[in-house]
Amino acid sequence: MNKWIMLVVMLVAVSARASDAPVHKQLIAALIRVESNGNDRAIGDRGKKEMAYGCLQIRKPCVDDVNKALGTKIKAQDCLGNRDLSIKVCATYISLYATKNRLGKDPTIEDMARIWNGGPNGYKSKYTNGYWVKVQKHLGK
Repeated sequence: MNKWIMLVVMLVAVSARASDAPVHKQLIAALIRVESNGNDRAIGDRGKKEMAYGCLQIRKPCVDDVNKALGTKIKAQDCLGNRDLSIKVCATYISLYATKNRLGKDPTIEDMARIWNGGPNGYKSKYTNGYWVKVQKHLGK
């Protein structure tokens, strides 16, 4: 089986298993607007050790977590110009951490966005409040 087809099948399976709430298409669309204004070829933080790639500005720690969960070997750079892979990585990452078991409550869209911005505990970090405000502006558009 083609490795990308196998990856998609595994991502769907993990996303369905890991999350109590689906990662909504509207949220992903809003995250793309905030992260890159829709630019699939965006490269962020060029001066930093870990650059961010693609429409969702995916970094190595994110793909490391996804790879660990799925047993894959995705690189952050693979997301550059690949919107489908970027979305799958984002949805999987969020579904790994935005769970009722981890949060002690049903995850909200806000929790998911703040986890995307601030990592597994981003939903409770004051530093992700501003990011959530930006995301809200793009929800439902």
